[in-house]
Amino acid sequence: MFEDRRRQKRVDVNIPIRVKWADANGNRCEEVTRSINVSADGAIFLLKQQLKMGTVLELSLPLPKQMQKGVSPKAVYEAMGLVTRVEHTPDRLGFKIAVRFRAANSKQYRAES
Repeated sequence: MFEDRRRQKRVDVNIPIRVKWADANGNRCEEVTRSINVSADGAIFLLKQQLKMGTVLELSLPLPKQMQKGVSPKAVYEAMGLVTRVEHTPDRLGFKIAVRFRAANSKQYRAES
């Protein structure tokens, strides 16, 4: 049986996410997508492009009012995220990306391999 090792409860919520990153050549990339679920530690969302594990992302998530009280007092939550899992979607047309949020003061603008 799969053991759930998450420290924070994930909430199934479909909200827009702006994702920015640098590819292997240092080119800036950006995609707007929607979340599958979010927790205080991270999020899962869909992307059209495949990313490598360990890639650092800039994330912007507009928070619903009920989440602004518990997660962030701002209407838009901005965070850095580290890609921890990459899976093909069932239709094989995109990728399910799992990220763990990182401290905002550790911004990095390069692809990590």
